[in-house]
Amino acid sequence: MKSVATDSATARPHMMLKPAIHIIEHAALSADLKARILALCRDAYEEDFTPYFALLQGATHVLAIKDGQLVSHGAWVRRELRYGSRRRPLSCAYVEAVATPVHLQRQGFGTLVIQAIPPLLQGYDIAALSPSEPGFYARSGWEMWRGPLFFMKDGQRFSTPDEDVMIYRLPGTPADLDLQDELETDWRQGDVW
Repeated sequence: MKSVATDSATARPHMMLKPAIHIIEHAALSADLKARILALCRDAYEEDFTPYFALLQGATHVLAIKDGQLVSHGAWVRRELRYGSRRRPLSCAYVEAVATPVHLQRQGFGTLVIQAIPPLLQGYDIAALSPSEPGFYARSGWEMWRGPLFFMKDGQRFSTPDEDVMIYRLPGTPADLDLQDELETDWRQGDVW
């Protein structure tokens, strides 16, 4: 690991350099980088991530790279969410695959990635995700959706009472957005939320 040397007269501790954040569109990922992301996610989630990677077609990836090593990853895809009884549409940046390898967790790399995403979301009304660790996201300003969740498939509406969704308010988020209201999305292969 690199460190920033300090003047010995000041007796300040060495400071660790933060990883560099890189933004890359899914279509621009090299085969090597895709393999590195898959390996990182497999390590972090402790399962084969290949089926979930298909959900990231069209995604924008946020990579934290330190000393040439991929240390954390996150991505977002465009989805439409609808809220309230009138099902008002929201252009959503749906965040996926926030992951840090197990041996590198608890060092702030995932926080760096999740905090890098909202400033990049111009043109979206809201950001959302399905959290594995709600407290991790709450510390960065994400809020748990407390109302009922639904998805639409083939013209039918289905409830998803066992799912959790968190949202992040962006400048385009409606001021009257009520977290107790209904929230709906469209069905997709794999994880609906």
